[in-house]
Amino acid sequence: MKSVRLLDYISFDGTSWQVTDQNGALLTLTDLSNGNTRQITVADLLTEDSYTPDTPGRLPDLDATAVLDTLDEKARERTEFLHRHVYELINGVPPVVGDKPVASDPRFSLDIPMEHRIDAKLEQLASEGHPMGKRTLRRHLKNFRSLGIAGLVDHRRTQSSTVPGRTDPRVVALLEEEIAGQTNLSTGTRSRAIMRVTHAAQDNGWEVPSRATLYRILRKLERDRSPFGSATTRRSKSNRPDRAWGTRHPQRPGELVEIDSTPLDLMVIYPDGSTGRIDVTAAVDIATRTVLAVIARPVATKAVDAAVLLAKAMTPLTLQPGWPESLAYSRSILPTGMLPDDAEVSAQVAAKPVIVPESITMDRGKAFKSTTFLSACERLQINLTLAAPRTPTDKPHIESFFRGLRTGFVQHLDGYVGPNVVQRGKDPAEQAIWTMAEVQNLMDMWVVGVYQNRTQEGLRIAAMPKRKLTPNEMYAALASVAPQASVTFERDDYIALLPVAYRSIQPYGINFDGLHYTAPELAEYRGMSSGLPAPASGKWEVRYDPHRMTRIWVRDHVKGRWIEATWVMNAQVSAPFSQDVLTAAKRVLTRTDNQLAGKDVAEQINRILTTPATAKERSASKRSRTAKGSVPEELEVAASRPSGDDPAPLRAVADEPVPPTSPPRRVARRVDED
Repeated sequence: MKSVRLLDYISFDGTSWQVTDQNGALLTLTDLSNGNTRQITVADLLTEDSYTPDTPGRLPDLDATAVLDTLDEKARERTEFLHRHVYELINGVPPVVGDKPVASDPRFSLDIPMEHRIDAKLEQLASEGHPMGKRTLRRHLKNFRSLGIAGLVDHRRTQSSTVPGRTDPRVVALLEEEIAGQTNLSTGTRSRAIMRVTHAAQDNGWEVPSRATLYRILRKLERDRSPFGSATTRRSKSNRPDRAWGTRHPQRPGELVEIDSTPLDLMVIYPDGSTGRIDVTAAVDIATRTVLAVIARPVATKAVDAAVLLAKAMTPLTLQPGWPESLAYSRSILPTGMLPDDAEVSAQVAAKPVIVPESITMDRGKAFKSTTFLSACERLQINLTLAAPRTPTDKPHIESFFRGLRTGFVQHLDGYVGPNVVQRGKDPAEQAIWTMAEVQNLMDMWVVGVYQNRTQEGLRIAAMPKRKLTPNEMYAALASVAPQASVTFERDDYIALLPVAYRSIQPYGINFDGLHYTAPELAEYRGMSSGLPAPASGKWEVRYDPHRMTRIWVRDHVKGRWIEATWVMNAQVSAPFSQDVLTAAKRVLTRTDNQLAGKDVAEQINRILTTPATAKERSASKRSRTAKGSVPEELEVAASRPSGDDPAPLRAVADEPVPPTSPPRRVARRVDED
C-alpha cells in the first residue's frame, strides 16, 4: 500500500523529493539536490512504479487480513479466542461481534495500568480453564500491535513443509528418478520403488530415513503424474510439455481443421457372417465444431480413405454419388422410424455447412503421412501440421468428438463394447446386429440431425456471451463476417484423389495387377509412348480404387480427359471386388509361367466373395464387400441392393418411436426363407 502526505520525503523518478505544497489533488515536489520544483497529481504519483516513500511500512499491510479464511476450524477458533482477549486488553472493551451489545469489564479499563490489566487477564483465563504465561500473553500483544490478527495465528498451521525436509537430497533424487522411470514400466506398487531406492542408497553408504518418511516424501513427489496408477494415464501425462499449453483461436470456418482415426467401440456384422470392430476417420472444424466428414471402415484406415475423406468433406451428403441409393437401401431393411424421410434428410443436410479446410492438424499415422493424402492436400492447397508423437492433447477437439460419438451414438447400439476391457460386457460380439453400411448411414444421420444441432460450451460469440451455440449456428455467425466460396467435387475431382500407377497401353489394353483392362478410347494410343518423364518413363498415368478393381482410369493428357477402362471379365464376377480379394484369388492359382487365365481369376473371386475359405480370404472379403456405397456413382455401377429375391420382411419390432440418438434394438434381422 502506497501513501503520500504533506512534507513527506519520497523517491520519484530516480530523485529524492519533499512534498512542499498540496492544492487539492495537485502536489508540489521540491528536489532536495537543487531546489527545483515539480507539480504532479496524487493519482499519477501513487500509480508510478518509480515512486517509493522514504519511510516504507508506515501503513499496515493488508495481505494478512484474510488469514482467518485460510485456517481450519480449530485453528480459527483459537485465533478468534486470542483476538478477543488481546483486543480487550488494548482497547478496554471486547470486540463487537454482530449487533450484540458489548459489556465492558472494569478490570480492563484504560484508566488502569497495563501491568494490572495483564495480571487480571491472566486470572480470567485461568478461571475459564485457559491458563497462559505472562511472557506468552506479552508476545501475543506485541504480535497483534505489529501484524494485527495475523500475528495471533499459530504459524505452524500455515507453514508448508518442504519435500525433502532433513532427508539427504541424494535420496530424494533417487526417488525422483524412480518416479520418472515408471513411465514405460508395468504398473507396480510404492513398496517396489521404496525397496529399490533403499538398496541403492545403502550401496552408496547414504543415510536412509524410515519407511514411513520415504512413503511420505514419495507421495509428495508424485504430484499428478500417476506413477503407480493406470499405465495409459501415466504415459499420457508424461507427454505433457513442461510449459503452459498453447491455444489457438480460429476466427473463420476452415481456418483450422483436425483429422484423426480411432477404433469405434462397436461390434458389427461383416458380410461373411463374422463380427468385428470398425475404424472411424473424421475431420472437425475448430472454429465451428462442424464435423466435415466421417468415414467408417472395417479395417485399419487406408491412405485412400484419408484422401476420400477430403472429397466427402467438401460435398454435401445428398450430392455425393451413391449415397442416396445406399440410404434408400438401409431405409428399406431397417425398422420404420430409424431413418428420417427424404424431406427431413434434405433439410438436415442442407443446414450442415460445407467447409473448405485451410489448415489441417493430424497425427503421424501412416494413413496421413502417405503420398496419396499429402498430394491431395497439396492439390487443394491445404497446409498440414503434424501433432507431437503420442500426444492426443494436440488434437483435443477431434478427441472430444470421438468421446461424444461414443456417448451420444455408439453406446445406444447393440454390440457396444465399451472404451476398455474393464467396462466391456460379457459377449458384445453375440449382441452385434448392425452391418457396416447401416452404421455408416446411421452415423451420418446422427451427425447432421443431432450433433450439428446440439449446443456446445465452447461455441460463443461476443454479441451473445451467455448463449451457447450449435455448430450450425456458429457457422452462420462466422460466415456473415468471413464468407467462404462454396465448393462441390465432380467426377474428375474424385478420380484425382485415387492412388496413382503407371502402365503401358498394349494392343489388348492395359495389364494392371495381372488383369486386362480395355476401353474403346484406348485404341488410338496402343503401343504409343505417353512422353511423360520419370517416374512414368513413357508409360501412362493410371488411377485405381483399391476397393473397386473392376475398372481403372487412364489420364489422356493429350485431350485432357480420363478414360475409364473396365476389366474384360467384369461381367462374370458377382460383385465389385477389392485388391485384397484379387491378391487372395491369385494366391490360390499356381502357375509356373505367372500367366493367369481371366476366367480362373473370376472363378476364384466369385468363390471368395461368396464362400471365403481361409482367414486371409475372409479378411479380404470383408474389406471388399463393406466398401460398397462409399464410391461415387460415376466411378462404378453398383447394385443398390443384393442380387436375388427381395429381402424378407423383418420380424416385429417395438412400435414405440425412438429418437435418432437412441436407435432401437433390432430383435431380428432379415430372415432368408428356406
